[in-house]
Amino acid sequence: MIVAELAHGLAARGHQITVFCSGESTIEGKNITRTETSPYPTFDHVEENRIWEKKQLFSVIERQNEFDVIHLNYEPAVLNFEIEGKKINLLDLFSVPVVLTFHNSTNVPEHLEYYKNNLLPPNNFPVFISENHRSPLSFISNSKVIYNGIDVERFPFSAEKENYLLFLGRITPTKGILEAISVSEKTNLPLIIAANIDSSDREFYEKEVKPRIDGELIRYVGEADFSQKVEYLKKASCLLFPILWDEPFGLVMVESLACGTPVIAFKKGSVPEIIQDGINGFIVENVDEMAKAIEEIRTISAIECRKSVERKFSVERMVDEYENLFKSALLK
Repeated sequence: MIVAELAHGLAARGHQITVFCSGESTIEGKNITRTETSPYPTFDHVEENRIWEKKQLFSVIERQNEFDVIHLNYEPAVLNFEIEGKKINLLDLFSVPVVLTFHNSTNVPEHLEYYKNNLLPPNNFPVFISENHRSPLSFISNSKVIYNGIDVERFPFSAEKENYLLFLGRITPTKGILEAISVSEKTNLPLIIAANIDSSDREFYEKEVKPRIDGELIRYVGEADFSQKVEYLKKASCLLFPILWDEPFGLVMVESLACGTPVIAFKKGSVPEIIQDGINGFIVENVDEMAKAIEEIRTISAIECRKSVERKFSVERMVDEYENLFKSALLK
């Protein structure tokens, strides 16, 4: 979604954009060219996908002189490949400026070790999606933080709320689904769970989550499409975000705020950069504090929630910052 918003935003400003994408991409529009480089969606055929990934990158390298700037949504460490018996980082094969946006965890030990021992080429411009995200790799020079942005107008605002809590995302331990259920049980407030279940988390769901779903206090409604998601978001009294890991950004928080729905979140990852405690939600340390914060949720202004996104997390702001970075990369 972020790539699509950025491509459309830049194209609307007259830039010619080529998107190298996987088989089920539907991105299109004036000034946008879609180049399919893998027949598979990103999350399917994982073993084969790495082979297609290399082919995709080589197709970009071969065509690099057609472009002023190349934007890779990869981190440099995963661009290491073994080719004809030699280990090579494909970044070394680019002569044009390359902007690299990191999206995944930045505190992976082997990746940290790699970055400490390998300088990025001077024509590389690393981007992180929050200050917390950049923190483990703050020693990398030439880096910048650009927050993800959303098209605020696609998220309907509502000041009228219904009496339920919402958990939205993915059912996995680090997202805090069990903690969200505990908050519902402690407060006796209904919890709607709108989330997908990856195959790797199926056993966790069956053993630990499913037994606590009663269909009344705790309701699991499956994975929500976009229209369903915004309906749940705009009507919820609050979104629970009890993450147990350093989430690099947490787009669902911004989407919730855009709908005028406050967020109560654990103090992890980017949370303090998105949630202003007592203004657009509450930042807490544990389940008991989260349950207590719900008692004060009506003190949070729905309008202020929306404004916090308009000020800091709009797609226009994101496009501005990337456009400026692309222009400055051309001058260096």
